[in-house]
Amino acid sequence: MRPSDLARLVALAAMWGASYLFMRFAVQHFGAVTLIALRVLIAGVALTAFLVLSGGEIGWARHWRGYLFVGAVGLALPFVLIAQALATIDASTAAILNALSPLFASIVAAIWIRDPLTPAKVGGIALCLVGTAVLVGWTPAPMSGKELFAASLSVAATALYGYTIVFTKVKLRGSSPLGTAAGTLLVAALVLVPLVPFAPPPRALAQIPTMAWLAMLGLALVSTTVAFIFYYRLIADVGPVKAITVTLLVPIFGMVWGVIFLGEPITPGRIAGCMVILAGCALILGLVRMPQRAAT
Repeated sequence: MRPSDLARLVALAAMWGASYLFMRFAVQHFGAVTLIALRVLIAGVALTAFLVLSGGEIGWARHWRGYLFVGAVGLALPFVLIAQALATIDASTAAILNALSPLFASIVAAIWIRDPLTPAKVGGIALCLVGTAVLVGWTPAPMSGKELFAASLSVAATALYGYTIVFTKVKLRGSSPLGTAAGTLLVAALVLVPLVPFAPPPRALAQIPTMAWLAMLGLALVSTTVAFIFYYRLIADVGPVKAITVTLLVPIFGMVWGVIFLGEPITPGRIAGCMVILAGCALILGLVRMPQRAAT
């Protein structure tokens, strides 16, 4: 991997890790539904403009059914679940829990497309489950029922991500990556914007502080629009296997930004849970190999 590719990989992880910081701060002012509706609407329009200016196309005629499912179930719903979770749990915990997506993707792939569960994947799944238990259980004070429910929302979002990864591979095989991103974000906006009157912000938009608006714009433009462009450029330059290593860096940046900007504590349980989950993800993704028994 060239130094420029590595720099883009780290920048992408920093942008995606910052999404938890932005949501944690802004959701208190906008509410989950309004925040995510603005996120996907702004990002969808911006990505569509970028796609048109670069000579690409979304591909509505061929792929609208797939975009409809991914936009509603793979973006709108999990984004709202994570934002709602971040109204209660901190950014660091949410970022670590959302590293579980490869776990669910490997299970769905094994059931749907008969992608075999190798010993490495089984070991990775076990590590992810252990790491989640450590993260939730090893805390300075036991998690309240409200915090556990919020954590479950975040895990449910990763399950939807995992299913959507396999769905996209099967049903949207012929679509362009940026076209898929733009199309599904616009669908997510069409799903969520009509729901805003039924789940309005806790205060009038005119009363929302400037910093919350900046956090929302950072979420939409930096952590979504620019991040998607970086991600698909990485896939084109280094391939999907190396690009997906960003999954292992996002929780680290999520914790770093939470500590720096929100004053969140670094606890032994948080560090241990993060390391175990990331080790499990590395096994599932094939980024490391299990030791082989020597032939006798």
